[in-house]
Amino acid sequence: MSKFHRVAKQPLMLWHDAIAGIITHGVNDEAVDNLMDTLRRIVDADGSSLIVYPEGRQPYCPSRKRRKGEDPRIHIDQYLESAYLLDPFYRLAADGPAEGVYNLADVAPDGFKQSEFYRVYYRLVNFGDEICLIIPTENASIQVSISRQDNKPKFTAAQQGLIQRVFSTVKAILLKWWSLSQKVQKDHFLDSHLECALSNFGSSVLTQRETQILQLILRGYAVKYIAEKLEISPETIKHHRKNIYAKLDINSQAEMFHLFIDSLRMMTPDSPPDPLSDYLRPPGR
Repeated sequence: MSKFHRVAKQPLMLWHDAIAGIITHGVNDEAVDNLMDTLRRIVDADGSSLIVYPEGRQPYCPSRKRRKGEDPRIHIDQYLESAYLLDPFYRLAADGPAEGVYNLADVAPDGFKQSEFYRVYYRLVNFGDEICLIIPTENASIQVSISRQDNKPKFTAAQQGLIQRVFSTVKAILLKWWSLSQKVQKDHFLDSHLECALSNFGSSVLTQRETQILQLILRGYAVKYIAEKLEISPETIKHHRKNIYAKLDINSQAEMFHLFIDSLRMMTPDSPPDPLSDYLRPPGR
């Protein structure tokens, strides 16, 4: 057997070993953790993670894997608190039925790389490419992220094809894990009104049109796309953006992003739909 043939078989050998272990020991948290590590290794990725987005509640991350010897810290706390609402993969699952394997380039808005979300959650952790496996359930979206650093080549078509081929097995394992662990996890969830907050963010201060534009800007869409979507000119979009900045007392998309995040942190179950209503209210009133 040639050296090339041995190397070519290695990813599948790793995969079959992992599945054999799960069959032997059963589906549990340790098995899922091993599954995440195996997915990372078979496509020579730098990291893999599992995030569960329960319907109407905040997400959580049961498993994250990095290369041995790398800093295990990932800037995920703020993401899980609220910023996930702007993630293209989350939006794909939340805005309509989605299941399967997706590449970042296929789902990101045109202006995504100029958005503050990209700067904070991709550039800061040096992500260059990402594949996401989306598995819907009756009451949650389960998503597996496989990522490479910016200094590495992007995933090849063959590597994405390999993930496509193992997707049905990953789906079966994670659905089994979810059904077994759901009762335990339910006790740890807190009610969340964050999706409603995104839909209403700015509505107490801005006009309906300005609120539409604000939300599209937050999600990373370019002026040209927003103009086409709303059937108005790019110059009109820029005029609305200027008014939005003035009304919110901000000067950039970066300030808009952080205003959104900071206002969500102050929300309580009794807060009004627009998180800015409480956030901009003078103290003592």
